[in-house]
Amino acid sequence: MIFKPFKLIITLVILSSVVCALAACKRQEEQKNTEPLIISTTQATTVTSTAPAVIVDEGSDDIPQIDTYIILDDEKTTIHGTGATYTNGILTINDGGAYQLEGRLSDGKIAINSKNDTKKVKLVLSGVNINCSTDAPLFVEKSPDETVLILKSGTENIFSDTARAVPEGVTEYATATIYSKDDLQLEGSGNLTVNGNFGKGIFAKKDIDIRGGNITINALDDGIRGKNSVEIEAGTINITCGGDGIRTNSKDKEDKGNIEINGGTVTIASELDAIQATGSLTVTAGAVYAESGGGAGNNSSSYDNYREQNMFPFMQGRNPESSRYEEAESDTPSTKGIKADKSILLLGGTLVLDCLDDAIHSPEVTVNGGDYTLSSDDDGVHADENLTVNSGKINILKSYEGIEGCVININGGEIALIASDDGFNAAAKETTSSTESTPQARSFSGRPGGPGGMFDYDSSCSITMTDGFVLINAQGDGIDSNGNVNMSGGKMIVFGPTMNGNGALDYGGSFTISGGTVFACGSKGMAQSVTGNGIPVLSFDAYGNAGSFYALTDSKMNCKLAFTAPKDFQHVVFASDTLSYSQIYSLYSDGTFLSDGVINSGICFGGMYTPGTLAGAGKS
Repeated sequence: MIFKPFKLIITLVILSSVVCALAACKRQEEQKNTEPLIISTTQATTVTSTAPAVIVDEGSDDIPQIDTYIILDDEKTTIHGTGATYTNGILTINDGGAYQLEGRLSDGKIAINSKNDTKKVKLVLSGVNINCSTDAPLFVEKSPDETVLILKSGTENIFSDTARAVPEGVTEYATATIYSKDDLQLEGSGNLTVNGNFGKGIFAKKDIDIRGGNITINALDDGIRGKNSVEIEAGTINITCGGDGIRTNSKDKEDKGNIEINGGTVTIASELDAIQATGSLTVTAGAVYAESGGGAGNNSSSYDNYREQNMFPFMQGRNPESSRYEEAESDTPSTKGIKADKSILLLGGTLVLDCLDDAIHSPEVTVNGGDYTLSSDDDGVHADENLTVNSGKINILKSYEGIEGCVININGGEIALIASDDGFNAAAKETTSSTESTPQARSFSGRPGGPGGMFDYDSSCSITMTDGFVLINAQGDGIDSNGNVNMSGGKMIVFGPTMNGNGALDYGGSFTISGGTVFACGSKGMAQSVTGNGIPVLSFDAYGNAGSFYALTDSKMNCKLAFTAPKDFQHVVFASDTLSYSQIYSLYSDGTFLSDGVINSGICFGGMYTPGTLAGAGKS
């Protein structure tokens, strides 16, 4: 097997700015705080993920009334009841009903071929171990009213196939260890291990519904593939695979190809995409922990070597209808976290994604809740068209560009991100999808971030913020819009580049603020300010040093903003509905600070300050 060991780690260093600012604030017990997001600037320390624990519904243990009991023991197999036959290593289920199975087949299979469209086939797995060297050990040929696999509590159930070449001239064969031509449902709270040495782990040509169980899948190709849909409602699923972790592939019907995660815990280590839907992908609850393509730090070898080691060995004598075969033919194999061809809707739950390519990717992305920790060698969150955040927490620990889309709307929630290029990037699809922007082109050819595009105007691109909190630490442009930026509420904090080829704020049209607060500091070579629509604006040169504490105050030493700089800066832009017109505001370093205000991600709003050294000043 060619899989790398799964190490879902999160590269996380707490900014000295957070530590110093929190210490300097000397908060009183009655102080109002918001729970801080954590942002880092270096990769010097690694810690294990501390994502919140998830309560897992393991699924129902309800066992149906058994019609037939079967004890598997190769040629000594016994059947107590009707509806099933056994010949030459093959147990055939001929009719609907509930069958309880236990025992072992050293080289055989279960074949389901029921024409009963009013009674489901229910297999209660009560400790089975089935290996098949020539086919899928569980093959559903026909089951009109769905096949249900019930994992009995306290039992271990194992299905394994064998690496083999497809016989010459054979056009139809099972491509998975558990293979179904009809709907497939898994439930219960027992254990299931699937060893897919030939191709996929679990595959259904229609729908897959997982309602419980402790499921472990090791597969050469995809872990779980349902052609029409995959729905996960409960259980614990662990997938290690050489293709996509979970995938649909129906493109024929408008309402097919969807994936829904409504509960349970899913852990994936995939060579390709962790989760890919040809329709829409929805997450409402549960947790997904995924590493795709070796993770965001997988830059130790060239892309050509990566393809040679991980793609090409699969092609010889293998199924052409596989993710690995498809990607071996591609110049840029897809190694994203969660991906959907139509849309992604995040309503809740937890995602911890560590990806070589984009962590979240779709034409339309909407975030209405949940907690997401993302690491990527490309984009943290990418939408070809519209990207909307209304609620939830997004913490991007590593990215090339943090948030990217044609139209970006921030209406609430909390976002903290680190980017080696742009923090927010609003650009048209043909720009964001260019070959040059792929992680492989960057990671393996070392393309640096380019200069800002302040003179490139595209009216279809925009960034709009009405509420929420955004904290950006970017080596390229902090905010980059090929069109306009409009802000009417919320708080936006930008620590921009130190090099003059980019700016903390970069827009092709205008940046207009009518409410809320924006603070941006960075290099001054390409610095742009904002236009206040009834909001005072400060824009001035101020030279700051990484690691030093700074406070921006009015003439009475009332602090408007306090922070510890994560990097050097030369220019400051500050606009806020908390400022007054025709006033002098000064930026000081060091000094003594007492906070009675709000702290968010180590940024202090409010408090009193005894001045230190003047770093710069501006008039509103």
